[in-house]
This record gives sequence, C-alpha cells and structure tokens, in this order.
Amino acid sequence: MLDLVRRRLSWLLLAAGSIALVTWLTLGQYFTRADRVLLENALDRVRPVAASNILIVAIDDPSLQAIGRWPWRRALHAELLRRIALGGPRCIGLDLLLDDANSHYPVDDIMLAQAMKSAGCVVLPLALQSPGNNDQIQAELVPSRPLSDAATALGHSHLAINDEGDIQGVYRFEGFPGHRWPQFSLALYQAANGELQPQPSLTDGAHSSPPEGRWQRLDEELLIYHKPSTRFQTVSYIDVLRGNVPPEVFRDRYVLVGPTAETVADMFALPSPDYLVPGVELAATMLQAFDQDQRIHPAAAWQNLAVNLIPLVVVLLGLLWLHPVGVFILIASMVAVHVGLQMAQPWLGMRFSAAAGVGGLLLVYPVWSLMRLTAAYRFLQRGTSELNKVLAGLDRPNAPEQAGDFLDREIDAIAAAAQRVRNLHRFVHDAIDHLHDANLVLNRNGRVFLANRAAARHWDREASLLAGQDAHDLLADVRARHNGQPMITPGSFSASHVVPIAGEGEDSAGRTLLLRCVPFFDADDAYAGWIVTLVDLTEIRRTQAQRDEALRFISHDIREPSAAILTVLELSRADPSMLSQDVMHQRIEQHARTCLALADGFVTLARAEAQPFKPEMLDLLELGMQTVDNAWASARRKGVSVAFETELEEAPFTGDRDLLSRALTNLLSNALKFSPTGARVTCRVAQRTSHWTMAVTDQGPGIAAERQSKLFQPFHRLHQESHPEVHGVGLGLLLVRTTMQRHGGTVEIESAEGAGCTFILVLPKPGAQALQQSANHPREQDA
Repeated sequence: MLDLVRRRLSWLLLAAGSIALVTWLTLGQYFTRADRVLLENALDRVRPVAASNILIVAIDDPSLQAIGRWPWRRALHAELLRRIALGGPRCIGLDLLLDDANSHYPVDDIMLAQAMKSAGCVVLPLALQSPGNNDQIQAELVPSRPLSDAATALGHSHLAINDEGDIQGVYRFEGFPGHRWPQFSLALYQAANGELQPQPSLTDGAHSSPPEGRWQRLDEELLIYHKPSTRFQTVSYIDVLRGNVPPEVFRDRYVLVGPTAETVADMFALPSPDYLVPGVELAATMLQAFDQDQRIHPAAAWQNLAVNLIPLVVVLLGLLWLHPVGVFILIASMVAVHVGLQMAQPWLGMRFSAAAGVGGLLLVYPVWSLMRLTAAYRFLQRGTSELNKVLAGLDRPNAPEQAGDFLDREIDAIAAAAQRVRNLHRFVHDAIDHLHDANLVLNRNGRVFLANRAAARHWDREASLLAGQDAHDLLADVRARHNGQPMITPGSFSASHVVPIAGEGEDSAGRTLLLRCVPFFDADDAYAGWIVTLVDLTEIRRTQAQRDEALRFISHDIREPSAAILTVLELSRADPSMLSQDVMHQRIEQHARTCLALADGFVTLARAEAQPFKPEMLDLLELGMQTVDNAWASARRKGVSVAFETELEEAPFTGDRDLLSRALTNLLSNALKFSPTGARVTCRVAQRTSHWTMAVTDQGPGIAAERQSKLFQPFHRLHQESHPEVHGVGLGLLLVRTTMQRHGGTVEIESAEGAGCTFILVLPKPGAQALQQSANHPREQDA
C-alpha cells in the first residue's frame, strides 16, 4: 500500500511539474525559433508560384546608369505612370516615399499628381517617423499634399521583423488611435477591387500631427513567400520610359514600381529561402497573399496552450495504465499529432507554437523512466552488494539469510547470473579479439555472434556490423584452390551438418585463405554453433611464387647462356680449327651479354616491384622529349627516324620519374628493334577526359590479336622465330605493366599483324590536392 501511494505521488509530482513547465514555456514563447523552423518546413511544401498578374517595374542598376544618381525628378515618375496607364493596369503601387516636394522643381509634384489621377488607381506608401531617433516623438511620414490628394489610397510600408533580423510578416493595420492605415499591399488590393475602406484625413501636409497615443500594430499575418524557382515578372524602369515595353504587358495587372538595385533599395532577409530581397518584391509577395487569400495568423495564447497541454495530459494518463512500450507508442503518436498539426498550418491558416509541447512530451518519458529505474534500483541494490562481496572473496560466515519476498530473491539470482555471463563473455571476447587471424563465432543458425578485430579488417567493416550477418553470405566467395568449387554452401553451418571444414581457397579479392570451421557444443554436448578461422596466406604464397620464379630464372634462364659459353669453350679445345678465335669471342660475348641482360632485367623488375615509391611532380612532355632524345643515337644506327609529337603545352603528373623513364625507354627500344630501315617511330603525349596518354607507335611486323595476351608473360618473346636477329630477354613489357600498376594506370595495345603496333600508357591526371602536396614537398635531389 505504501509503495502504491509512493508511485501515485511521484506521478502527481511529474504531472504537475510537466504541465507547469509547458505552460510557462508556451506563454513565454521561449521556442519561437524552433516553431519558426517547423513553420518554414511546412511552408516549403505549399509555396505557390509567383503570380502572373503581378508585375514589378524595377529601379535597377541599368536605370540608375541611364538616368543618374538617386533620387530622380518626380516628373520622370509622372511620365512612367502615363506609359503604364496606357496598358490599362488593374492598379499601380508606387512603392516610393514621396514625403517632401522638391523645391528646385515645384511643378514636378503637380505633374505627378495629374499623372496619378489620369492613371485611375494609384496607391502610395507612408511610414512612421521618429525624429532624432527619439521613440517618444512619433509622427506620420506621408506623401506631399498634392500626391496624397491624388492617390487612390495610402498604406503603411512597415514589416514585422523577428529577433534574428528576418522578415516574419506584416500587420494588416498600423497607426495611431483613430488614425489607422491598411498595409500598403492590402490598400493596393482593396483599391483595385473596390473594397477600400474610408481612410484617415490628412490636414497638415506631409508630416501630419497624429492623434494622442502611441503607434499601434494590429492583425499580424505571416509572410508566405513564393517558390524560389519562380520570380515575379520584372521590367526595367528605363525600358518603360524608352517605350521598349509594350503597353499590353500592363493590361489588367497589379503593377508595383520600386527600387531593386542594392545601392538604393531596402534589402530584407528571409528565413526561408535564405537570401536578401528588395522591399518591392516583399510588397508583391504580400499582394499575392491578399489576392489569392493565402494568409496565416498567429494563434491566440489559449489556443497554443490547448495544443500543447492536451497531448501532454493524454500521455500522463497513459503512464498509469500502459506498458512501457505502449507509453512509448503513445508519446510517438502525440509527437506525430504535433508534427502533423505543424505541417497543416498553411491549410489551417493559423500558426501554432507547439515546440514547447513537443519538448514536454519528449521529457516526460525519460523522467518517468528515471523514477521507475530508481525504484527498481532499490530492489537490486541489496542483491548486487551481496554478489560483489562474494566475487571479491569476502568471507561472510555470519551473513543473515537473504531478506525480501520471492521476487527479491529471483531478481538477485538473475543479477548474479547475468554478471557471471557478462564476465565470461568478456573473457571469451578479449581472448578472440587479440588473435592475429580473423575469427568468427557463429550461433546455431550460422549467424555471427562474435567477431574479432582481424575479422573486421578482413571484411573492411566494424566488428559490431558483422554481428548478426549470415556466415554463408560472408564466406560465399571463398573457393577451393584445387577445384574452384565454393567451400561454404547453403546449409554448411547447420545442426544437420556438424562436420569440420578445412582447406585452402581464394576469395573474390584474390586473397589466398586457409579456412577452418569447427563446431562447438554446450555443457550437454548439444550442438551450439561454429568457430570459423581465416588465415590469410596471400603474402606467404606470393613470396613462394617469387621464390619459385627466382629459382626457375637461376636454374634455367641464366644457366642456359652460361652453358652455351662452356660448350663453345669445349668445342674450341676439342678442335681449335672448328671455330676461329674471333668467332669464338663473338659467341662468348653474345651469350655473356644475354646472361647479363637477363640478370639486369630480373633485378630491374624486382626493384620496380619492391623498391620504395618516390613520387615527384614532373611534366610528361619533358619526360617524353628527354627519352626520345636518348633514343636518337640507337635510331640513327638502325636507320630509323624517331620523333616526339604533342598538342599540349604541359602535362603535369605526380609519379616516380625513374620508373616512368625506364618504362618509356623499354617501349621505344622495342619499337626501334622491330622497325625496318627507313621506318618512323613516334612518341605522342595527349589527354583524355581524366587521363594522360603516352603512345609509342612503330611500323614493325605488328602483333596478332590472339597473341597479345602473351605479351606480359616473363621471359616470353613473340617474334623469336620470325625475327631471330632481334635480341631480348622478355622482361621489358613486364616492367612496363608493373610501372603502370604502381602508378594506378594501364597499358593499352593497338595492333594487327603486319600493320605496326602502338603501345599506350594511360596515367590518371593528378588532382589539385596531389599537385599542391607535390609542390610543397619536392623530391630531394641526389648529392
């Protein structure tokens, strides 16, 4: 009974506190910014397109350049009105403060007033004036008397600006008590549609003496800006004066005349879309809202309270009867109601301040959960303390029997078991996590229960993301090396197939893996899951392959010319007359050079594959020209012309100069070897969309398409039989491909048998960041 009273008391305290907090936040308007963001999001879904019946005559930069500095003579405005009136507009809004007559041109006001009367419907703005920035002295700043008398209506041009300086909306009416003026756009709309209400009279000229009292603002309306992708049709002031705008453009339209040039216009910030707009465009926006009856009014205080408190009370009542999951769903539903209400604001025509209510709903659940957890902690604290004493090895010979009812004893037992399980899990997790090889622990269904760091690196994802994944999918790409069949198939990890799996395979990434899968069992010898180990043998197998290649090279390729030298020497000893000394020396030299070329090519290739990459910023044009110059002497001896071609001014690249130079030299050397006397070899540097290309073209025998796949095999020469006089070791093109791979490029071949051959080195263009880094860290020059 005491616990029941305590729970109800805590609920009453929570209910009273949350209701008081939400009421205070709502009435104090402390979340106006959040409410404004929600409103703007709602408005973004219903923003209208800019109305086609509204036209802006802009005092823009071309007009200022043509007419001169602002302000202009009012006779120009009179001429503008006459030209607009020829088109038969619905009404004209002259969004200019024309308070004082120009003493230098006194007749200008009379001309403008006559033009306004002839136009039929012209509305002028007025404003509140505070002389000397003294808020205690206020007066109306209205147009000069001739213009006020000629205007169809006057309207205030003030805007409602929030604390952040953004335009929020307008007030339909502003003014002193008994001297109330409609908003400028509202006056324009009413004057055009015959709905204009009687306006206050002006008796004292431009600066009328206001009645007693302070300036008042009534009936706020929020600004609904049109879609940013559409704009009001605008024509230039100077184009209208010059007659470049046909009169038909103004027919039956609202016409607004105002400045848009930043040097003379009042620019205002919009909360959404986030940019500055001139005041005349805001007037057009409000005019569209009045014309299309798309307006939003702020809700009253009692309406905001009702919107915020009713869902909160519903949730508070739900705390008494619903399950925690039900309470969560109820809170989510009430939040959804708030969001839906906010999204419906444009259709309801009312702006609600609902952020405080949402905050109250989101606060109730954690506070209530904290209260419930505190109560649960009281039950668990005693058992946890006892368990900690046992685990710490403390002897309690006189410990009293466990107190409390059966629920307390069950809670204590569960807490102890859970702690032991957590400790065991931590031990197993740490033991597996520090293993060098990738390890997975699977459950009975073959899904990952535990993954170590090496497994996370192997699959390139967080270990937590591996948990729950199906191991059949993770290992589906591992295929046995001896037959290429998948090592893991659907059903491999199941209770019906509890057989260890082991073997060597390769995955889709080309890695060589030793896969070991063994089942494990629980205390009752029942199948419980699998332990999977992946040992990456890629580097070991690569090292073995390199070792085998080196042994083959030493045992066969280098041994062959050495054996040939010994054969020549033995023949010379057996029968000196068989070979002359010059011939013997020539053959020995040929075999020795072949042996030296093999060793040099093998060492060069090994260095290209293993030596540190030394990138530097270089120009491929300079590299190509230098390589061609180095090949000139060999080309001259062969009777072949060699040339460098390009249409580029530069080709910047970041790479290893030595490797690139050696690769290009190999291509030029091959081209010269297979070119007949009198032929031409060209080296051309060009560009593609995102790559540089270096092409070496010869006029040699060419390579058939079916034989091109063997070009990059080590120690393989395609033309050994057709061109035996051409010597080589078959490692040059392999060096070229290795160099391109280290630079992230490729080698392309364009050839046909008997039609010459073109090798193209394709290198990716470096980004601006890579070029900048290379410029900041140039390669150190050798001493």
